[in-house]
Amino acid sequence: MKKRIILAMAFFGLTGLALAQIQAGISVGAGGDSFHLAIGSYYQAPAAQITVCQQQHIPDEEQPVVFFVANQVHVAPGVIINLRAGGMSWVAIFHRYHLSPRVLYVPIHGNVVGTPYAGFYAYYNSPRGRRAPLVDADIIHMVNLRFASDYYHRTPEEVMGLRAGGRSYVDIHNQYGHPAPGPGDHHLDHRDDHRDGD
Repeated sequence: MKKRIILAMAFFGLTGLALAQIQAGISVGAGGDSFHLAIGSYYQAPAAQITVCQQQHIPDEEQPVVFFVANQVHVAPGVIINLRAGGMSWVAIFHRYHLSPRVLYVPIHGNVVGTPYAGFYAYYNSPRGRRAPLVDADIIHMVNLRFASDYYHRTPEEVMGLRAGGRSYVDIHNQYGHPAPGPGDHHLDHRDDHRDGD
């Protein structure tokens, strides 16, 4: 039994506290509602990892960022959960792993002015030395833009329009429904290996 616990901690990258919460059967949504199931499906994350995000009070819209970053830098999601739950900003986590903001890029057509995505695209399209620094909100919005447009097979512009109109990402999930795509339909591997770059 002890050996299984140690293996579980290693696999999920969990702290002793987080693992104890799972063993005790504590459930905060248990990763079982449809929005969190969608996150698990897209990022191929076990329900236990989604549950730990909730238990560690990672907000819904930040949970995709946990798995996006973990996939990009090849670490257990629990490692990223622990850093974020410990108070580290997403910008600092990107710096910690030398992860370039360019991995966030989603090709779009149209004007982003007045949308929550304007800050990122202004950064992306500006020359070095003239860029306003990214903030956590830019990272959160761009990861969710990719997640929602990929998972629901919608254009980024559709997602951006809903978000600019005040809809949350959970609202967007509820509007687009709950697809059940087959294996390989999701596009997880966006690792362009932009490390130590812009």
